[in-house]
Amino acid sequence: MKISDRLLRRYLDHVYWICGGPCGGKSTMTEMVSSKWGMTLYSSDDHTFEYQKKANPQDHPAILRHFVDWEWYFLGRGNDRGQWLNSVFEESVEFIILDLLQMGKDKPIVVDTFMEPEFLKAIADHNQIVYLFAEDELIRSGYLERHHLKGMESIFLTLSEPQRARSETLDTVVMASNHYLHQVKHHNVQYFVRNAATRKEEILTDIEKHFGLN
Repeated sequence: MKISDRLLRRYLDHVYWICGGPCGGKSTMTEMVSSKWGMTLYSSDDHTFEYQKKANPQDHPAILRHFVDWEWYFLGRGNDRGQWLNSVFEESVEFIILDLLQMGKDKPIVVDTFMEPEFLKAIADHNQIVYLFAEDELIRSGYLERHHLKGMESIFLTLSEPQRARSETLDTVVMASNHYLHQVKHHNVQYFVRNAATRKEEILTDIEKHFGLN
């Protein structure tokens, strides 16, 4: 049974959403907001394996799809990696929503995840949604330095064309970030773009103001 957007808006009215592109600062900001304002932090990245355990082949084929190997993933000619990852994100939405509903409303919740702006606008108020992005050069210089991607450079070295795999990966990530930013602008959702000079305290202040946290 599909839960209506109206009901979701009502039962998730204590949830604040921080979404966006790579290197935009989502994880840092959700941690700072949750710590400062006593909110529960929910990061969908921390629940990936739980989603896999709950998934079924009929409703979640992308989540349960067999992973071939890294050569195919990074260098396979004509592979559908991008479409596959998008489908995984889409299939994960219901698990995220169910988790949030089950967490109750004892405390406000701040969420670090990937979510389409069109969907979020339907279930949350404008002042409970913010998207964070980074300028292209920050993504190129910092994407592979993130903690959970530290091993990717080593994986590249095992492939038939390490440099092509690395450069095409960064190109794809930058392109995806810009595409996502375009969607956010199209749907008139609040967003902030950081550059090399941006301080995290500045972003935190902007988010607090937008969320109406006093």
